[in-house]
Amino acid sequence: MRCCQQYKIKRITEHAPLRIHLDLIRCSHIPGNSQTLAMMDSRLISLAVSLTCFLGFAAAASRTCHGSVARLSPTGRLNGGVAASEREVRYDLPELEKRRTCYQQVADENCLQASVIAALASRESRGGKLLYSTGGYGDGGRAWGILQCDRYTSGMNCMTCEWDSCCHIRMMVSQLLVPNIDAVRRKHPSWSIDQCLQGGVAAYNFGVSNVQTWGGLDRGSTNDDYSNDVMARAEYLYNHGWN
Repeated sequence: MRCCQQYKIKRITEHAPLRIHLDLIRCSHIPGNSQTLAMMDSRLISLAVSLTCFLGFAAAASRTCHGSVARLSPTGRLNGGVAASEREVRYDLPELEKRRTCYQQVADENCLQASVIAALASRESRGGKLLYSTGGYGDGGRAWGILQCDRYTSGMNCMTCEWDSCCHIRMMVSQLLVPNIDAVRRKHPSWSIDQCLQGGVAAYNFGVSNVQTWGGLDRGSTNDDYSNDVMARAEYLYNHGWN
């Protein structure tokens, strides 16, 4: 069979590193005039674009392997509640947007909502805003990077990644946040997957051993509100386009 033309459509979805390829081949043996062939090509192109959009939405939905912030009801900051959490994350949005691609990539790699990762960054370092003047250090030099890797207790080689890099975000999510979520799930098998997500966020702050009860989840965390504040920020981001 001899082919006279070949077309390739490639669409990269906004929310996932999916690449959809479709080869449309017009071959000399297909009966019909050029108008018929053009119509066939047009329909196939339309089908390809529709399929790509559908898979893009499916990819975004696949970030809920560890639960969804949309099914939680966080109480926000201890002083000021959800409104205070939303106010702070709104203030951090310009900084978060600078690295949105990184948050999205790491979300896809770990099947975790980008809104949760970005909300952690907002709570830990105002998305990085607090670290420009210190060269990436926080907590009096004890912690490193946007997601504040503890240089002494984390067991990770925090300094292998630049403080404001995708590498740093990837390391903190894959080596600390996700393992904490999984550990909370093993510790509290009766909790819903969404509760374990928030429990993992609490553990990110003060360790899995301190995740005791759902009602007292944040007791002993920084300001006694860590996970409820982070998840309220995540909920705001989720409702404003961060899946």
